[in-house]
Amino acid sequence: MSVLAKVREYFASVRAEVARVSWPSRKEVVTFTTLVILLTLALGIYLGLVDLVLQHLLRLIVTK
Repeated sequence: MSVLAKVREYFASVRAEVARVSWPSRKEVVTFTTLVILLTLALGIYLGLVDLVLQHLLRLIVTK
């Protein structure tokens, strides 16, 4: 089997596999994307606040 035939077979199988995929609706994509962005922001704010508190506590311990 030639390299070109193998490449054709590969892309044919990829195309067949993509046809079987259950794609989400636009509404689902927008909803989940918004959810991921909001959760990422919330986690970032939480970790930032925890970092500030721990920095403050460490400064209190070190300066005494």
